[in-house]
Amino acid sequence: MVFLGRLGVLHAVILERNKLVGRKIARLFVAAGATAAYVEQPSEVPALLRSANVLCGDAFDAEFIAEQVRAHAKLRGVLWTAEPLRRCLRHMSEGRIDHVLARRDFETPPRAWEVLMVARRLLDPTTPPLSAFLDWGYLPLELAPRSTADRDAAVAKIQERLGGLQLPKRSVELIGELAHELLMNAMYDAPVDGKGRPKYAGDRKAAIMLSEPERPTVKLGTDGTRLALQVRDPFGGLERARILEALNRGLAGGELDRSHGGAGLGLTLCHNASSALFFDIARGRYTEVTALVELDLNQRELRTSAKSLHVWSAA
Repeated sequence: MVFLGRLGVLHAVILERNKLVGRKIARLFVAAGATAAYVEQPSEVPALLRSANVLCGDAFDAEFIAEQVRAHAKLRGVLWTAEPLRRCLRHMSEGRIDHVLARRDFETPPRAWEVLMVARRLLDPTTPPLSAFLDWGYLPLELAPRSTADRDAAVAKIQERLGGLQLPKRSVELIGELAHELLMNAMYDAPVDGKGRPKYAGDRKAAIMLSEPERPTVKLGTDGTRLALQVRDPFGGLERARILEALNRGLAGGELDRSHGGAGLGLTLCHNASSALFFDIARGRYTEVTALVELDLNQRELRTSAKSLHVWSAA
């Protein structure tokens, strides 16, 4: 993706049928350092696109937004939705729409901090620290597993850290499964040899011992309301198209593609276990995946609520 801050001023056009929601989102973009214009109807948008480089709106207007993005080379799209993520994936697959923000319902804006993060990162491509996802004051946990045994110990350590949060047992188990899948992708699917060939993806049940430069890092933080789980590998081989393809197939309930190891299964599980997924990909340098979990949601709410997806790609 092209980071718009390198093109000059970030000017966003907000298309939102709910006036109060539209004004709030425009205010958040301005607070992040952008300029913003808010309109309620698609017919009002074309006149504003000459100076715009971001067009935002609900998935209800996704077809229109995607059409405008295709027609204007400098324009990027941002969607929000109260519906299942899969309905937005085909628009993301067309390119230049890299962000879908969840909202609770059509009367509620997306999470304010999430809008601010998108706006700010469009202006400044710097990858944010874990603290950007949480309220101030949390105590972080950081681990760097090398072996299969280290992976299992890391998952156990994460679940142990969650033990005092008074979460339902199933929630703790689900976060453990989430950590396991992220680590499996980082430890088995990500490592490649000098010719770019996968080293460990062929047998995800085999015990492995990574070299020091191959080891991923996993970070956990929670402020008691949100939990952020972040895993970074030092390879940067995950592709945007692969993410969207795996999620689209998994969420459709179709057969999972195991040709690249278990990444498809892992990404679908991560979607189901989290409220938002953030991918930061720097080709050949690192892939960082951050899963955000809203701890106040019960299992049914987590399963049925809308989910966010963000894909940041740097050269």
